[in-house]
Amino acid sequence: MSGTVRVRPARPFDGPFIAGVLEMAGRGHLARGAWDVAFDDEGVRARALEELATAAPASWCHHSVFRVAEVDGVAAAALCAFGAGPTTEHDFGVALGHVHRHLGWSDAEIGTQIERLGPFLECFPDMPPGTWIVENVGTAAAYRRRGLVRELLDRALADGRAAGHARAQISCLVGNDPARRAYERAGFEVVEERTHPAFEALLGTPGFVRMTMRL
Repeated sequence: MSGTVRVRPARPFDGPFIAGVLEMAGRGHLARGAWDVAFDDEGVRARALEELATAAPASWCHHSVFRVAEVDGVAAAALCAFGAGPTTEHDFGVALGHVHRHLGWSDAEIGTQIERLGPFLECFPDMPPGTWIVENVGTAAAYRRRGLVRELLDRALADGRAAGHARAQISCLVGNDPARRAYERAGFEVVEERTHPAFEALLGTPGFVRMTMRL
């Protein structure tokens, strides 16, 4: 199956697609991922992720840091790429707080969510300031095995070089061998595995693999 591929910046109208990519990336090779833990109701999860992608303050879940690969004008794959700064993790916390307010959650509901996510936060890779971060990689099922992720990765890494970054980073779940091999083919090497028994009990895999490469 062929088609015309175009890589472009994501736009606000991509919100539903970016929400799906966030959910897909969170699951990796698993049936259930971090977003399923954070928002166990499917409808609430869809609303929360679309809010993160469009209306919430910018974070690594916001459309403004995503690139979309279209096939014949249809959004088929996406990833985000951005330069990590000293407030990167804080920015995500601000964005998530916006989502909590949008959903009308109480302090008790927020506290329960944070408690559920504890093992995930324990293993999530650091994003060192100055590093070009590539994350949230996902392809719609109908468009897989067509080289779209490599197209997006090559474009994202070129953008990182052009922005003056010397090192790029990407991560995946331990056991997600197809993703790990794809990232290795792009030039990334494993530098750390961050694991925890509670993470494995929560999601069924030990934790995260962090990979880096020189740009």
